[in-house]
Amino acid sequence: SSSWEELKNGLVLLTWQNTNNPKSQTLNPNSVWFHDHAIAMGNLYTATKKTEGNFQVVERTAMLPSANISPGTYRLEASYLNRVSGEIYAINTPNKTIIINPDATSTPAPELDLITQLRTLATNLPKGTEAVEKIFDSVARINQYDPTQDYLLQAQLTSEYRLRHYSSDSDLAYTVALANVLQRQVKSAIKSLERVTQIDNKNPFAWAYLAFVRLYNWQPGAAEKALKTALEINPNQREITALSGVAALMRGNFIKAWDNLSVLTN
Repeated sequence: SSSWEELKNGLVLLTWQNTNNPKSQTLNPNSVWFHDHAIAMGNLYTATKKTEGNFQVVERTAMLPSANISPGTYRLEASYLNRVSGEIYAINTPNKTIIINPDATSTPAPELDLITQLRTLATNLPKGTEAVEKIFDSVARINQYDPTQDYLLQAQLTSEYRLRHYSSDSDLAYTVALANVLQRQVKSAIKSLERVTQIDNKNPFAWAYLAFVRLYNWQPGAAEKALKTALEINPNQREITALSGVAALMRGNFIKAWDNLSVLTN
């Protein structure tokens, strides 16, 4: 419970940490998972004109540990992050634990919140073209449940904060990049994809994503540099070769454009 303004602007950073594994500067997906989101998933409304005093919010939702989470006992740690002021402080939580047991009987659960769904989709971006098609099909469905698409901003802000502490985590970096792309924040998308290429620098698709956004922003020269790296990693990826053709066409190099774009007809 808190004031209306604090609740309305609040993001909660929920960390489930394995009690047998100490905290580390390197995120270990086998011993920790996050369930970050806005309070009430950003869906706070009131019919009261005067929002004085304290309000209480009760959430009932589902969580999704990573598929490779280690069995064991997990304890909750929580922090409050104000999305407007940037203020952050720890939240007192009950001394409760969850036991992860792969042999436990499954029980029905609510549908995952939209932020968790987006983060799960982002983990598939390193797989390339086929994954991208499925991601955008899923995003189109998700957007029907949140016409304001505030879940994108929630995912972006919470993942950016996490990256300050886990700067080498590719899942967080891809989540920020995907959220920025879907919000059509071109400059932020370029910046976040540059970070992706630093973390996942052996993945040709990371460089291709950066090149694609640079092409969208009419920066064919910068796009060609990214595509050069992508093709050095995987010279046989048709989609990357085609992007190289588009970059060449935008720069007036018609012969190179013809050579590279011809892969689409073969």
